[in-house]
Amino acid sequence: MGVYLLIQTIIYLSLLLLDGYVGTLLALIIGSICLSIWLISLAVEFIEPSRVPKSYYRLMISGWLAPLMSVVIFAGLRGGWGFLTDAISRVW
Repeated sequence: MGVYLLIQTIIYLSLLLLDGYVGTLLALIIGSICLSIWLISLAVEFIEPSRVPKSYYRLMISGWLAPLMSVVIFAGLRGGWGFLTDAISRVW
């Protein structure tokens, strides 16, 4: 799981560095999709055990944990959401 998490975090952080808005949007969308698939898989596995390998669950965990970590790290290093404050200042 560590390798998947590291690779995905590097990809998401590079996306966030290239374009903060698009990177955040992709990280939140892909992360929420992976989280919902993981939760549904856990519920189904609890109801009826299957032969799904444990690597699938590790990949799904890293699929929602990596975007979350990347967005938190990016916001912490940048001191907030720059694209949101720019958009709000243009409106007001």
